[in-house]
Amino acid sequence: MPNTLKDTSVLVLGGSSGIGLATAQAASAEGATVTITGRSETRLGAARTALGSSATAVAVDAFDENGTRALIESLPSLDHLFITAGAIVLDTHLEPSSDDLRPALETRFWGAVYAAKYAAMKMSAGGSITFMSGTAGRRPLPGAAVTSASCGAIDAFARALALDLAPVRVNSITPGYIDTPLFDELFGEQRDAILADAAAQLPMKRIGRPDEIAHAVLFLMQNGYVTGINLAVDGGCLLV
Repeated sequence: MPNTLKDTSVLVLGGSSGIGLATAQAASAEGATVTITGRSETRLGAARTALGSSATAVAVDAFDENGTRALIESLPSLDHLFITAGAIVLDTHLEPSSDDLRPALETRFWGAVYAAKYAAMKMSAGGSITFMSGTAGRRPLPGAAVTSASCGAIDAFARALALDLAPVRVNSITPGYIDTPLFDELFGEQRDAILADAAAQLPMKRIGRPDEIAHAVLFLMQNGYVTGINLAVDGGCLLV
């Protein structure tokens, strides 16, 4: 497959906002036919407007195996898959109930399993699957042990699939602190103060942008000799 996205088919699971939307926009600008998914009809509507007529938006929950399978099987072709789905659950001392803890692992890991399972059947040699992990897989988040474990699980899963699914390429990407709506949901009114403190500790002295992660995801899609890696784009977060 040539090192271009022109005339390829790209699916972004979790593409209605943040990193997923930025990746969909970048892929569309490169000439790809893009399909995005999300759970929120409101966000999907806004994403449709941002992407224009060249993209398709479908309401699918990444943890819905049947929905994911039906979507992938409905696509005429599939060359590249990017999966952003994940949940952050605070679990100091594992105090929440098991039911409350489960989404932290199941959404990110099992959502990735479902997507990879059905996408691999659709892809030809040179296709790619990119999972989104997080720095917590290598530098655990205090008070979020299960979430940290989910990031580590994704990295290991990607390396194993790079062998099992070859010549389809499989990689994972590890963003650091990125300015996305996720932080609004997590931190509320404390968002700006928390992110300012995080930025001050980073070598780059700032929080990353979604387009910077999107650029790295496109590299993993386009470079036909890259497989089985975890690419950290974190402003030096793992160094400090």
